[in-house]
Formats: sequence, C-alpha cells, structure tokens
Amino acid sequence: MDILSFPLICPDWNADEEMLLLEGIEMYGMGNWAEVAEHVGTKTKEVCIEHYRNAYLNSPCFPLPDMTHVVGKNRKELLAMAKGHLEDKKGELPVKEESPFSPSRVKIEDSYKNGPLGRLPSASNTGTTDIKNASNMVQVKDQPDSLKLDDHLSGRSFGSKKPKSADDEGPSLLEFSGYNTKRQEFDPEYDNDAEQLLADMEFKETDTQEERELKLRVLHIYSKRLDERKRRKDFILERNLLHPSPFEEELSREEKDLCRRYDVFMRFHSKEEHEELLKTVVSEHRILKRIRELKEARAAGCRSSGEADRYLEQKRKREAEDSGHRKESSQAGPSSQESLNVPVSSDSLNTYSNTTSVGHANSSSLTDLDFVPLSGADLLSESEKQLCREIRLPAPHYLRMMEFMTIQMMSGNINQKSDAYSFFQIEPTKIDRVYDMLLKKGMVQQ
Repeated sequence: MDILSFPLICPDWNADEEMLLLEGIEMYGMGNWAEVAEHVGTKTKEVCIEHYRNAYLNSPCFPLPDMTHVVGKNRKELLAMAKGHLEDKKGELPVKEESPFSPSRVKIEDSYKNGPLGRLPSASNTGTTDIKNASNMVQVKDQPDSLKLDDHLSGRSFGSKKPKSADDEGPSLLEFSGYNTKRQEFDPEYDNDAEQLLADMEFKETDTQEERELKLRVLHIYSKRLDERKRRKDFILERNLLHPSPFEEELSREEKDLCRRYDVFMRFHSKEEHEELLKTVVSEHRILKRIRELKEARAAGCRSSGEADRYLEQKRKREAEDSGHRKESSQAGPSSQESLNVPVSSDSLNTYSNTTSVGHANSSSLTDLDFVPLSGADLLSESEKQLCREIRLPAPHYLRMMEFMTIQMMSGNINQKSDAYSFFQIEPTKIDRVYDMLLKKGMVQQ
C-alpha cells in the first residue's frame, strides 16, 4: 500500500487529502462544502474552500494546481520538507512568531493524541484506507472571504436548521395554498395533470412523418399549458395574493364577501386600479346600508338622526339578546324552544291549544309566562304593555309586528286589517289589536 502522507501542493495539505478533496467535489458537487469537508475528514469547510480557491482556482496553471516546487523531488525529499515545516511550526508558535505558512490568525490544533508520529486512517470512495501522517492538522481560518465564497457557491446549509421567520408562525395563506417559498412552486400545481399527456410519448426512428408531426403538436400543447401555469403563478405572486390584504383586514365579514365577488375582474385591472374599485364598492355598500337603516328608523317614527341612531342601537341590542335567548333555548332542548321571529306560529302563543306533544310543551311553557319583562319591554308604553298582557304577545314579537306592519303600510301593501292576515300566522284578533294600536299612535294614516 502506498503511503501518501506527504505534502504535494502546499505544506499543510498531504497528497491523500488532495485526493479526498477532489473526490468529495466530484461526489457532492462544488457547493456542498460541508459534505466535502466531512469526506476529507481532517479539514473544516472553510479550510477546504480556501485551499481550493488558492491552489486550484487562482493557480497560474488553471485548472491544474501549480506543481513547479515539487517537480523532480522524490518521496523522501517531500517527507523531509514536511518534517522541517512541522518543526518550524513547533519552534515558532510558542514565541508567537508568524511563519509564511502559519499566519497569526490561523489556529492550529493537534487532533492526534498518540504523539507527533501517529497515524490517522481515512476512507476513500473505493473503501480502501489510507494512512496519514501526524502532520495533518485541523486548521480553522476565520476569514470573511471564505464565507463569502461559500455563500456564493451554495445556497444550502447542512447540519443546522435555519430559524423560522415570522411568516412561518401559525397557519397562513401560504400553508393553505400549498405554496413552497423555497422551491417557488405550488403543491399541487395548476393543471397538475399536464405532464401525463406526454409521459409515455417517445420519438422513434420508425415514426412516420404524420406521427412525428402529431407528437410535435402534443409538445406544443404541453408548452402552452405550462405557459398558462406560469402566468397564473406569476399573477398570484405579483399581486401578493398569498398574504392578507391590509385594506380588507379592517372590513366586516359582509364587506369581505362583497370584495370576493369582484375578484373575477382582477385580471383586467392593475393592482392599484382593482384596489380603488374595491374601495369604491365598499363605500357604496356602506352608504346604501346607511340609507336603508335611516328609512327603517323613519318608518319606526324617528324624526332626527339622533333618534335614528338610538333606535338602531336598541335594535342591535335586541337582536343580540334574541340571538342569545335562541341559543340558550336550543341548548336546553326541543321542548323549551320558542321562536322570536315573524311569522309567529299560533301554536306557540295559544295556551290552550291541543296539538302535538312538542307543540303542547311549547304552549304549556308559555302558560305562566309574563310577557312584559322580556327584552324590549322597556321600549313600550303602558298602553302597549297592557295590550301585550291582554293578547299574550311577547314584547319582541310586538315590536317586530309593529315594525313590519309600518313598513308594509308605507309601501302600500297593507291598506286594511285583512291585508295583514297573510303576513302573520297568528290569530286575526291579535293582528287587529296591533293594527288598532298603530292607528291610535298616529304612526300611519287610515
């Protein structure tokens, strides 16, 4: 077995290490210096980068290293040179003197504990083991040029995990969309089955001219599908659709749903034009909603904006309370459910009705109920409270009937008592009493 533990290109690198360096680059590629250094075994990643740059890339005999200083010398002379170089290092390091091959910024560590003449085995790609001299030292050079070269040659890192960015914390649109930021690809891609069209296709020498033209046509179609895939991906990345829009973060759920309906027009506008369109649509929606609320408040008897705001605020509170009551009743069980929405069922209000068991449970649960203390009773006058007691009508139902009948009267859909019977599923006598109350309060003209 040949012993290659002698310096060849520079005093700090033996011939076997040079072979392992070149083998590692051939096996793992130029940028994977961590694997290359592990393959060498006695050198760090930075030392491997520095040596390859100085001895090979900057060599006057590029791409070969400069061998002029070792030409004509035999193994013994090279070993003597290595021994002399090692003795020079040992003599110079204690007094902190710099040598041509050992600058002060280089830290040399002896990785062998068996004395200066020990041996270290190293494996090659063929499975053989070479014996190395104790002059193999592990050098760690803290030079920014080496790190810059490493970053330039390789965008990947091995043996350590990169810290997660702020975008990786918690679920986001990136995770839901399946987009891989490092690969810049979606999983699955748009038109993900495009490759299946030509997966089994191959050009043969025996193909006829028609078959060849047909296959070329298939390739042309596939290219068009790839272009469409790239166009869509570029559109998503350029418009930043993988991240929530700052404009839509302050919108309500209803307004966000409205904006989603206009996404189909995004391809016809620039980013600024589409954002301006959404702002206009949301502004229009808010104005129309405000107009509807003011009309409703005016129909309820409000004559100023302050009264309208108070009425709308009380209405929202009633709706929130009604929603809470419905949720509680649904959790309590079907026997205790009661509907607070118009149209109102007569079975739920008639105390003495004999219907199904569920209807009977509903009616029996309302037998001893005082209708006035329910939510909304504070908005009624004494005469209205007395009316609700007499006809056994809950205050929220009464307010909703008043509101609904007032709007229908203003619209001309109710001109007499009988016209209102079709809108409610309760006794006509109760509807007549509510209609008379509306006339008595002067909210509508007969």
